[in-house]
Amino acid sequence: MLNLTQKQIKDLIEQAQHILLLTDERIDGDTIGSTLGMYHILQEMGKQVKVFSPKPIDKTLEFLPGTEVIQRDPAVFDNPNFDLMIIFDCSDGEYIKEFLPAVKYPAPLVVFDHHSSNPSYGNINLIEAESASTADVVWRFIKEAGFPMNKEAAQCILTGICTDTGLFLTSNTTAACLEAAHELSKHGAKLQEIVRETMMNRSVPTLKLWGLAFERLFRHEGLGAVATAITQNDIQSLGVEEADTKALSNFLNSMLEGTDVVLVLKESDDGAVKGSLRSRKRNVQEIAERFGGGGHKKAAGFKIPDARLEEKDGKWFVRKNDGELVTIQA
Repeated sequence: MLNLTQKQIKDLIEQAQHILLLTDERIDGDTIGSTLGMYHILQEMGKQVKVFSPKPIDKTLEFLPGTEVIQRDPAVFDNPNFDLMIIFDCSDGEYIKEFLPAVKYPAPLVVFDHHSSNPSYGNINLIEAESASTADVVWRFIKEAGFPMNKEAAQCILTGICTDTGLFLTSNTTAACLEAAHELSKHGAKLQEIVRETMMNRSVPTLKLWGLAFERLFRHEGLGAVATAITQNDIQSLGVEEADTKALSNFLNSMLEGTDVVLVLKESDDGAVKGSLRSRKRNVQEIAERFGGGGHKKAAGFKIPDARLEEKDGKWFVRKNDGELVTIQA
């Protein structure tokens, strides 16, 4: 049965004719799977739909049906016909504030998300912090709303669930998302393809990069964690993309014995250092928030601008370009 928020969103979708769908700027399987899943549903309903992403999608997600419709030109916001906008898996809404003034006739903004840190920046916000993924939230809404389902939408939504739970290996895996996977499979989603394309399909350079990360594993005393580091030189010398590092923290968290927290430090191409935190029991969201980041209690991240990684005696540190050493601790 629809709750009040779901009913409001259902009414808006049924009344709208020209809909703009938006991904988060932190491109992953959940934001793309949720967005394209809704795209296929709305297409089935006869709606006119556009999809915008501020950044390119990972090559591991190009197998998803509908990726070819994703636009990156902000000129899409100039369309005067949009009567509804929906954004997926975007926890803060910061990037979208740059584009909203371009909308000539402001349309309602609906937010689908599962981050507890979301400040409810939309006109209507369907935020379920207990859900394993935003794709989870989207699927339950579609099911309760009675919208028409097809195998393309099922494949996209199941991809979002699988990638945000590390193929049901992470601690955020719930009975609800396992039930959703079962239901989506009955609608035609192919789990084997998702596993092959997102989890197993790694290039030799990517495996070499992961090998470097494994060699650098060290005990991070400040966090009581196992940590590793990846530099821009590593990425450039091996000819890989930053996206090839995304699954590393989940993999380490599921495989390492005798540790509760994993930290992957990575230099990004914009001169910052990103930290990816994973935990089985501890709340790492609080750590990420100290550096302006966020996420979930057991999966969070942060970004330190104008910084670089330094190594000393087998341990890696973050140093700001002004010389300040950044202290990361529990």
